[in-house]
Amino acid sequence: MPHRHAPHALWAFALSIILLMPTSVLAQGVPTLDATTQTARAGYYQLRWGLEGADGAIYRLEESRATDFREARVLYEGADRATVISGRGDGTFHYRVQATLADDSRSDWSPPLTIEVRHHALHQALTLFGVGAVVFLATIALIVTGRRIR
Repeated sequence: MPHRHAPHALWAFALSIILLMPTSVLAQGVPTLDATTQTARAGYYQLRWGLEGADGAIYRLEESRATDFREARVLYEGADRATVISGRGDGTFHYRVQATLADDSRSDWSPPLTIEVRHHALHQALTLFGVGAVVFLATIALIVTGRRIR
């Protein structure tokens, strides 16, 4: 007569193996990566990343102009989970992040994040600068002459 409790014993054994695994094995996933904007018009943006359940992980953030990251450069390596990017010229930039866990294992790379940098047009910037200069000079003139507007 077959033993009817064998499947339950196998499930219990599998469950005990999973529950006894180190947390770093269970946390082995893919880090998240997001940004404050997908199109940077002001020339700066913030990137944020993390891996749930991976306290103390060391992150490696890479930037590339190519979608396949063949010419990637490391922007950051450490425990922080955010950075501000500035000083980029117009163009498309791709980012990805990887976590190194406490047991020295590495996660997979995050899905790539693409940011388009498109600064405001020069004529628009110069127009705004000119309007600001006129308001500034008018304010100085009012202060110097001491006139009151009624």
